[in-house]
Amino acid sequence: MVRLIGRFLGIVIVSVVVNAQTVTLSVDSSEHTAVTIYSTTAIVRHQWTTQLTSGKSTLRIQHLPDMIAPLSLNVSTESQLVQTRTMQLESPIATTLELLQKCVGRNITLRRRDGIIEGELVMPPTSFVSGSEPCYVGAAVRTRIGELLISPCGELVLHPPTPTISLAPVLSVELSAQSTISAPIELRYQCDGLQWAATYDAILLGDDKLQLEGFAHILNNTHSSFRCDELRLIAGSVNLRTARSKRLSYDSHTLQRTSQEASSLAPLEESFDEYHLYTLPFGATLPSNATATLQLRSRVVLPIKRQFVAYGRSGRNVHDDGSVDVPVSSVLEFTNTPRDSQALPAGTFRVWRRSASRSLELVGQDEIPHTAVGERVRVELGTAFDLRVRRRELDTRRLSERVTEYTVEFTLHNTRAQPTETSVIESFAGNWEILSSTIPFVKRSSQNVEFTPTVPAKGTLSFRYTVRQSW
Repeated sequence: MVRLIGRFLGIVIVSVVVNAQTVTLSVDSSEHTAVTIYSTTAIVRHQWTTQLTSGKSTLRIQHLPDMIAPLSLNVSTESQLVQTRTMQLESPIATTLELLQKCVGRNITLRRRDGIIEGELVMPPTSFVSGSEPCYVGAAVRTRIGELLISPCGELVLHPPTPTISLAPVLSVELSAQSTISAPIELRYQCDGLQWAATYDAILLGDDKLQLEGFAHILNNTHSSFRCDELRLIAGSVNLRTARSKRLSYDSHTLQRTSQEASSLAPLEESFDEYHLYTLPFGATLPSNATATLQLRSRVVLPIKRQFVAYGRSGRNVHDDGSVDVPVSSVLEFTNTPRDSQALPAGTFRVWRRSASRSLELVGQDEIPHTAVGERVRVELGTAFDLRVRRRELDTRRLSERVTEYTVEFTLHNTRAQPTETSVIESFAGNWEILSSTIPFVKRSSQNVEFTPTVPAKGTLSFRYTVRQSW
């Protein structure tokens, strides 16, 4: 039976309906969907219960998301009476040009004002000009009498069988059943358009403690929505291969639960292999091109240590006396205390503080690595405004080809209203030994030494040291 099924940008499409043992499924109507999301990709599982007749059957699974990894597709069933024979992923046809590319070598009909022309599509068009009589720029049609029409115009009719038009990939699966059976079917695939990231908001409560809260942001960068009966997040450096690298975009609409909802439905955390697994105890819908935000870590108050750190050899802006300005970093540290028993996935750490008018202002942000329970977190907020450090090499003596001694002077200026301890860290290569110093120091590693002078309020402090280096 032949029937007209519609027009597609000036093309009349007809098809033939053939009775076949074909079962059509849609991921939108799956009975159960489980999604496990990693930092760069996701594993998606859909389940159906399908009636299969004895012999060969074809499953057509529609509305698959774009950005799917074709080599990850897997269709399985628990029944021993059903076997998967072949699978074929059909790319979607999104434009007229893509449709006509699939019709090269096929018979077509051009309905024109001056009559009807029948022939074979030899070359597809490179562009399309719409109008009362559409034109197919770049196309070549060979007529039945052998003429070659270049860039023809008219209403183009495709004869059956016509390509299936779909804006989403379609998976065709050939199955073989030993008898008529109601079989559970599971489809599993990797989707590179789903990913998640962690962020943290820390509010300073003075200079000795902060209030910390963590969030998980789930980005759906595909054109499909996912209704998840189960949703899990994997935190850790999992070795994954994706089609292309992508970064999170927060330009899309953000969905967020209220604080009361989030605290009562916080994800359940567990150690999983070498990683951490977060399971959401509620279903969730991930709309297309949107970011869903949920609470990852409930609020907790932690003690902190504020530091000001100057890395001596990072100096810049050389002055006439040979000294260089060394930036002073504002740093805070805290321990992810065992009593809280929750690891911190890698993510963006934002620190806030209330002004005199009680407005909450951002005072710095940094990226933190995956941090286990009991480990320390170090966050660099920015450069201190009221502290200045200068470094100057006073004297250099070359004792031999491989041995050098030199003296360095640091001058620290503090315009703050209170004395401030500042950590000055110097780094050395090769073998080294500090011969003398005007203030105490601590050797932190095989390459670093730390000086921690306290600069008086609205005052200045200087110190010197002499080091011998050999190679």
